[in-house]
Amino acid sequence: MLLPANALVEMDKLYHKRNHVELTIGILKDGTTDVLFFGPDRKAKKDGSLIYPVGSICKPFTASLAAKYVSEGKLDLDAPLSAYIKDLPDQYYPSLRKLATHTSGYKTQPYTLLTSLPFFIRMNQEDGLFHTNPFRGYPDEEGMMKILRETHLKDKEYPFVYSNFGMSVLGYIVGQIGGKGFWDTLQEYIRDDLKLKNTFLGNVELTGYDHKENPCRCWQWEKEDIIAPAGALNSSVDDLLKFARINLDGSRPYLNMCHTYQAPLDSQSDSGLAWRLDKTMPISWHTGSAGAFQAWLGMNRETNTAVAVAVNYGLVNAEELGFAILRNL
Repeated sequence: MLLPANALVEMDKLYHKRNHVELTIGILKDGTTDVLFFGPDRKAKKDGSLIYPVGSICKPFTASLAAKYVSEGKLDLDAPLSAYIKDLPDQYYPSLRKLATHTSGYKTQPYTLLTSLPFFIRMNQEDGLFHTNPFRGYPDEEGMMKILRETHLKDKEYPFVYSNFGMSVLGYIVGQIGGKGFWDTLQEYIRDDLKLKNTFLGNVELTGYDHKENPCRCWQWEKEDIIAPAGALNSSVDDLLKFARINLDGSRPYLNMCHTYQAPLDSQSDSGLAWRLDKTMPISWHTGSAGAFQAWLGMNRETNTAVAVAVNYGLVNAEELGFAILRNL
């Protein structure tokens, strides 16, 4: 793997004053994959097997299964969420399309001052946000229903606001359609439809590091966590490239809708279903953050190339590194 000069600059930034880096970079090009692992000494070896928490890269997986159900006539993207979640008051609710594009009007996080208190107590006990999953245990299903009942949105166009809660409501609905709940339904889709062996929901044992070089455990998830559809995924870089190949090769036509314009996002990007669509190049991408871990997956839909990056540090430049490689393929 020959990395372009600007990617090497981004690697220099990533390694700067960090002594425990476990970085994996993968490239899909001309139908073949090349995956390298870089340890603390920055020496490369061919190995794409390390499984990382990939955080919000879970969102495109959730949206992919939703797209499959749309293609099968089981879901309607323009139906309100109340068509699939019963016992809600008679009021306006956003459509599934708006949930999948972060234009629903729901807040970024489902917290109030009162519900945040237990999290902050636990975070203090567990040494900080890099160690503590803020979405474990809250909201539960009852809490989700309470938010849906008490959040009074208007029937209007809301701007893009990145919402873990909105994406998780979509995942909840997907799980109801699948008949097994989100967790088991997505696991089955990953195993049987996507044929990915090193991608799963839940927990892995891998040491990450914060900005002070303190070791951190992976965020912990429970099967019942409502926010799991937004970030409970683990995967290897090799599997992320396989997922990219599936999105590019046309073998599952329903995935095309995930990469077509669905809503405006910002000056640089539009929104597909979960994916961000670059306005300057035909690139679909998503970043994943999970405490002391960062990941990025991007693909060029015209050249059928893709790049995946994962690293065991929080708040680092995985996105910049991935783009530096992908834009030069």
